[in-house]
Amino acid sequence: MATDVRFTRFKGADWFVEKNTFDTIIGGAGGIGSYLAYFLARAGFRVHIFDMDKVEEVNMAGQMYRLSDIGKNKVDAVAEIIKDFCNEEIYTYEEYTEESEVHDFMFSGFDNMKARKIMFNNWANHVTENNIENTIFIDGRLEAEKIQIFCVTKDKIGQYKEYLFDDSAVPDLPCTLKQTSHCASMIASHMVGFFTNYISNMINGNSDRIIPFFTEYIIPLNFLENRDE
Repeated sequence: MATDVRFTRFKGADWFVEKNTFDTIIGGAGGIGSYLAYFLARAGFRVHIFDMDKVEEVNMAGQMYRLSDIGKNKVDAVAEIIKDFCNEEIYTYEEYTEESEVHDFMFSGFDNMKARKIMFNNWANHVTENNIENTIFIDGRLEAEKIQIFCVTKDKIGQYKEYLFDDSAVPDLPCTLKQTSHCASMIASHMVGFFTNYISNMINGNSDRIIPFFTEYIIPLNFLENRDE
């Protein structure tokens, strides 16, 4: 079967096998999730996205929405944008719960720890109970000028749990310093890059491409840290 012409510019990449080969789940359709869904769909991955919120005018500051999307369910607006830009269909759902769908490849773009814990626990239980080896959970944490990414493979489950804490322990940032579009798109692109690195290693049966457990980038300081410990 011929490769869709939309993918011919990267069909030679190690991670690209065939359109819609892999299912991906995204938790949250805000600053991280809205861009993440777009980038994953553009790369040919099958996208499932969860969010119960509607688009508000304030979301224009850091999320990939149009003024015409105000008042729509976020997941519906994301689906329309992806259809317009990529001619791709994605699967949309409301709130992510303990009973929600689980796949081997999952992305957390939530803005709260409670939802992040639920998604991670669903994934970790799925991985351990079914003894799945080829799997990754990628968690993005975003501020206006700071990004953090955790790439959690099966052997890192215990290590990642140390970074799950209660929402009450998270400092409350000023409402005028919570999100920017350039930082949101930056974290989403890095999350997809780590994912394609992982898929490349999985397909080739090696570890040539780097997938750090923890990455942090602070824009004002031009500070980048990658850590695999």
